Amino acid sequence: MKKFLVALMIAFLSLSAMSTVSAHRDDDDDKRSVREELAISKKALEKYRDIDVALDEGFTGLVPGACVPNMGIHLIKPNRVDDAKLHIKRPEILVYEPLKNGKYKLVAGEWYVPDEKTDKTPKLFNQKFQGPMANHDGSPGKHYDLHVWLFKKNPDGIFKPENKRVSCKYAK
Repeated sequence: MKKFLVALMIAFLSLSAMSTVSAHRDDDDDKRSVREELAISKKALEKYRDIDVALDEGFTGLVPGACVPNMGIHLIKPNRVDDAKLHIKRPEILVYEPLKNGKYKLVAGEWYVPDEKTDKTPKLFNQKFQGPMANHDGSPGKHYDLHVWLFKKNPDGIFKPENKRVSCKYAK
């Protein structure tokens, strides 16, 4: 009976751990500055400058009319949202600006956590996420998010949710 209770307790704790968000940090993260973390993140996201790479890797959401003024087009990777693990190299959302030539420019990464996956405000890059806020797509529930303008300078700050330099003028 005692072994059964111990096994049951371990199973319960495992499930509890899976249902909450965790921020992955490497062993050396405590020694890194935010500037270094941003450089690591930017380097990891370089391959997504080509939107086709993002689409091939499972990012979705490239639909007509989906451009958000002062933000851009958001492509989401659903399995990253579902796993509830934050990592500086793996944003849940990539943000693109439509260009005049019909192509897309990567402008930001967005880290996203559903409210039900965490019991406290998430934090990454030494920044607290914004939220909880209503889901933007009208679905039930709330979430936290953190925009990081790694590929287009934001005059209001790298962690601000909107960037007045991003346009939807050429959205299809």
